Amino acid sequence: MGNESIGNGPRIDEVLPDHDFRAAYEVRIHAPVQVVYGCLLRFDFSDVWLVRFLMSLRSGKWLPRNRVRGNLLQRLKGTGFVVLTEVPDEELVIGVAGRFWRRDGERCMDLTADDFTGFSRSGFAKAAWNFELLADSPESTVLSTETRIKCFGSAALWKFRLYWSFVGPFSGLMRKAILKRVKTQAESIVAK
Repeated sequence: MGNESIGNGPRIDEVLPDHDFRAAYEVRIHAPVQVVYGCLLRFDFSDVWLVRFLMSLRSGKWLPRNRVRGNLLQRLKGTGFVVLTEVPDEELVIGVAGRFWRRDGERCMDLTADDFTGFSRSGFAKAAWNFELLADSPESTVLSTETRIKCFGSAALWKFRLYWSFVGPFSGLMRKAILKRVKTQAESIVAK
């Protein structure tokens, strides 16, 4: 898991520069970068009802709130998601590979951060998802998130394209809800 950036761009550029699909969102938060990053790491995505609802629709069974204690990085263990890059107060990049168009997502549970860049299994796709923090001022942060997906093989590409045409808008709603919740938490800390 590298912490050095090549050039000045986001580190997601290093782990998945070539991609077939992309979605990006951002929010301005009236809180310092350190507060926002701390909220991001403590945040449990399953606390957002929309995330649980949409993931439940996908899986066909109701998903309860996450019961794993700890920070975001600890909760990712055993989910198929791996931390690709973490630079505190700047950027967090996570990755996953699988057949996302299938009901269970068929995640590659044995994927490691070292394997991610070279992963190119035919019939599969891989996704990188980042959270980037930019200090707008000492008291303000722009928190952005970007998701990139690379498909391997024509069958994977058309299956993911069909899947994304349906799921993409809902995925965007989830990411916006996550950004909004981090904003609310960070701004409430500063307001105290």
